[in-house]
Amino acid sequence: MKRFLHRILPACCSILTLAAVVGVKPACIWWLHQPEVPVALRK
Repeated sequence: MKRFLHRILPACCSILTLAAVVGVKPACIWWLHQPEVPVALRK
């Protein structure tokens, strides 16, 4: 059972890391483009 957990934990960590990256990237892109929105609205 311990070997089974030792194999699953790294996989879970990598999946969580991947999910975090996929979740954070769109937020970063949105945050980076946000300052451009008021400029576009002024025109």
